[in-house]
Amino acid sequence: MRRRSKVRLSVGAGAARKARAFGFSLPFIVVGGFLLWVPFDLIFESLTESPINVWGSLLPHLFVSAWCFLGAYIVGAVSLAMVAVIPYGAWLDGTLLGERLWLRTRWVDLSTANIDTEDDPRRGVMSLLVAAPNPEIQVKLPVRGVNSLPPEELVALADAITGTRVRQGSDDAAFVIADRLRSLAS
Repeated sequence: MRRRSKVRLSVGAGAARKARAFGFSLPFIVVGGFLLWVPFDLIFESLTESPINVWGSLLPHLFVSAWCFLGAYIVGAVSLAMVAVIPYGAWLDGTLLGERLWLRTRWVDLSTANIDTEDDPRRGVMSLLVAAPNPEIQVKLPVRGVNSLPPEELVALADAITGTRVRQGSDDAAFVIADRLRSLAS
């Protein structure tokens, strides 16, 4: 049996944006590491004094340590937000739609999943909402807007949705959405 080839969909950040996000986050990660190292060094220094001077050395160091931990938390949140663009990706493998988020990839069969769209006319964004019934998996795939999918990917997505489905009537939601994707491609 021949393995179908995966088609990477043009959603998420491109390679250049991912490299920039990683480069911009490196200084924040270094500063966060320094802010985590300083408190441990200060507290160790205070505890190794002989005799331990609680009011003159330990309490001020604990106060500085608390501010360093707060700074490390804030810097960590900023660097995590910058690096968050790196791991996202989506693939189409026959009728299967895969979405990678951080350390896991979720696969949904488009020929059996519930398909819906979410439109935001103010921003001109249309997203495809795919929900697999068992296990409960939901994938939100942007198809039009800031990062619109190219026409060949829209057609491939429409073909994957209607691939093995049987039309239940003229108002079958999956076929209506697939026809809408094809019209966006032309």
